[in-house]
Amino acid sequence: MTKRIFRYMSLLILLTILFFAVLGGFAFSGTFGAEVKDGLKTLRVSIINESGEVIFDNVADPGTLENHLDRPEVVGAIQNGTGESERFSDTLGETTYYYAVRLADGNILRLALTTDNATGLLYRFISVILICLVLAAFFAFLIAQRLTKRIIAPINNIDLDADEPDGYDELVPFFWKIETQKRELTAQLAEIETRNTTITAIMENMREGLLLLNENGLVMLANESVLEILGVSEAVGRNMVSVCRDVTFLETAKKCLAGEKSETVMGFRDRIYNVLFNPVLDGDAIHGGVVLFIDITERYAAEAQRKEFSANVSHELQTPLTTIVALSEMIADGTAKDKDLQPFADKISSQSLRLINIIDDIIKLSEFDEDAVPKEFTRFHLYDVADAVIRGLHEKAAAQNITVELKGDSQLFIEANMRMIDELLYNLVDNAIKYNRIGGDVTVSLSAKDDRVRIEVKDSGIGISQEHISRIFERFYRVDKSRSKKTGGTGLGLSIVKHIAEFHGGQVEVESKMGVGTNFICTFEQSHEE
Repeated sequence: MTKRIFRYMSLLILLTILFFAVLGGFAFSGTFGAEVKDGLKTLRVSIINESGEVIFDNVADPGTLENHLDRPEVVGAIQNGTGESERFSDTLGETTYYYAVRLADGNILRLALTTDNATGLLYRFISVILICLVLAAFFAFLIAQRLTKRIIAPINNIDLDADEPDGYDELVPFFWKIETQKRELTAQLAEIETRNTTITAIMENMREGLLLLNENGLVMLANESVLEILGVSEAVGRNMVSVCRDVTFLETAKKCLAGEKSETVMGFRDRIYNVLFNPVLDGDAIHGGVVLFIDITERYAAEAQRKEFSANVSHELQTPLTTIVALSEMIADGTAKDKDLQPFADKISSQSLRLINIIDDIIKLSEFDEDAVPKEFTRFHLYDVADAVIRGLHEKAAAQNITVELKGDSQLFIEANMRMIDELLYNLVDNAIKYNRIGGDVTVSLSAKDDRVRIEVKDSGIGISQEHISRIFERFYRVDKSRSKKTGGTGLGLSIVKHIAEFHGGQVEVESKMGVGTNFICTFEQSHEE
């Protein structure tokens, strides 16, 4: 490449010198001939407008010449059509003869001739030399442009994907350097793309809402979860005030951007969130803040239920214990009369049994909560278990003149925990009898569809209002507390039913209408007959 550039540059210089010499020779020859024939009147040419401003001059830059309106030759040309004078020229530095003619357009054409032949001829030839230089430069520019393209062409045509570079040998080290950097850059870009894809996938699949603020409170990043939480369609580029107008959020976010780390519990769109505010620090400089929204609705509700459950347990255990203690003290201190001993003993026994039932139900629910209940699944006839439950509650139903009917396929099999299914049916049928009207009826229906067993317990009782349906499976929740006390219910039966159904991969649904009755529907996976 070095030799080629040297050859091209040498060729360009030689061609420029040759061109300038030839063009200058012809120009000088022509100028000298005109000097002899025309008395050198055309050596310096000026065009002056009517205001005296020089608009053309073949020797000097018109912009540098002063106003010529007071020059004798110009005055003569304006007045008489032609004018002439002889004086020392500041421009040419010698005595000069001037001849001016008024043109048809009103401009003045002025010709100048120096009287000092040798020196004057040199000054008058400057314009010609300049023209030659311009032409030579233009010619050199064209040649240089073509030569540059020929020099650059091999560089532009280098295939960076080729195994070996074509072109100049001097470029080989650069080629390998570029190839190495290209590979490193490709690897780095691939790694960045992988990280970006991973981060984007993590962010978009996060259940938690993520919000990134800059130091001015503008949202720089927001995932889909936070948009859903805040109820906005777009957040990036917006101020946090326009994204969330909650006063607590804004005040805490401002503290975060001031460098304070904090967290708070807030509610958005019927959900409860633990909102964490963390400033982004670089030394002592604060560059923004990260806001993380963690949904704690279930945990919040569970904590509320736990507190309510604890209060209910205390209350439910306190009631029978208070009765037992009071009656026991009366018997112990002799306050109770002999005729009251038997009723007191019966009362203590019933309250003790109630206490045992409550504790037993609590233990069952605790086992479900801790997932400590063993499977112990067996295959059995569901119809036979339901029939046994109904027969066991016959006397209780007969006491209220309630008819209990069992319907469905007697050959249905299910693979489950037989004791739990028995308890599920018992609780549902027992409730259907408890909360029924005198002379009412209860229907237990067993059916199978799409490989699932369906159990329905329907009564014609008092019904459940819609406001209570969503809570009837909560522990110790009672729709009618006064009626529950009379019937001896613990408020845990339906909660146990729900846990048993879920334990077997099933579910429980409720249909009810006040004054008409209630229908509990349980579904389980069906087991095939042997």
